[in-house]
Amino acid sequence: MELFKAKDISELIQKSIAAWHAENQNRSPEYEIVTDAIRRIRPFNEHRDNLKTVVRELVVTNTEMWHEEDKVRSANDAVVLKAIRNINPLNQHRNDLIEEIDEIVLDRVSKS
Repeated sequence: MELFKAKDISELIQKSIAAWHAENQNRSPEYEIVTDAIRRIRPFNEHRDNLKTVVRELVVTNTEMWHEEDKVRSANDAVVLKAIRNINPLNQHRNDLIEEIDEIVLDRVSKS
């Protein structure tokens, strides 16, 4: 069973990054990410089955995190502090998504 092709992954990544930029181009540098808004709590050993959905969420989370990391170089201490507070939950969410992708792939491979 094929998960999806590298070309599909590349297109998904490009579209997801472009969509993020379109949606967030006018966002204030003061924007603060609320942990509960980015991190879905899911029961242990349960995951979504749609790999594209999880990969898309990972791309968006990475894009969000890269932009927050850029803010850490700001001369404005308040912006730096908010960025640092945003990076920690984003990084945890990213790790959770990678684990979820691993679970989906392992599940599909074991069924084939």
